[in-house]
Amino acid sequence: MGTVYAAVHEEDGQRVAVKMLAPELAKSEGFRERFEAEIESLRTLRHPNIVRLFGYGEEDGALYYSMELIDGVSLEEELRAGRRFDWREVTRIAIQVSRALKHAHDHGIIHRDI
Repeated sequence: MGTVYAAVHEEDGQRVAVKMLAPELAKSEGFRERFEAEIESLRTLRHPNIVRLFGYGEEDGALYYSMELIDGVSLEEELRAGRRFDWREVTRIAIQVSRALKHAHDHGIIHRDI
């Protein structure tokens, strides 16, 4: 779907993550309109378990969006490395994910690839 880069905002020096979508997606009929509508909806979300979206644009035919940069290792990386979680950690993570999903759903946004 795309590639994520760590970047620094030129004006304020803030570290951000920039996701560049595959250029062929921008050529897909109706994709750009859906992308822009979804990004505008996501920009309104404010929740401690949802990364903050800053903006979006297009560069050389490729769409991108910038978001809060979270330092650390992803849950996927932890699992691939063989980390085992006890039931308390699993419960804590599940509650955080559930709260974030509910917040998004309450704002009309449905996560499509969990």
